[in-house]
Amino acid sequence: MASREQFRKIALYCDEYRPKVNDRQMLTSSYEDKYENCTNCKHYSDSKCKLDLIDKVLSSMSMEQNFKS
Repeated sequence: MASREQFRKIALYCDEYRPKVNDRQMLTSSYEDKYENCTNCKHYSDSKCKLDLIDKVLSSMSMEQNFKS
């Protein structure tokens, strides 16, 4: 399971990230609602990405970091 910070970074790098938009989110101010992250993506439900992209994006981010080192 990815951490909160990883969920934020994944959302920034994921080409399929689409934020959920509904009235309830406009009224709340939780961590998940304030920032782009997997948990507020329309493809995320039941504690997983329906497109199965979390591991793929994390791997891509890791490889990118290796190239910069």
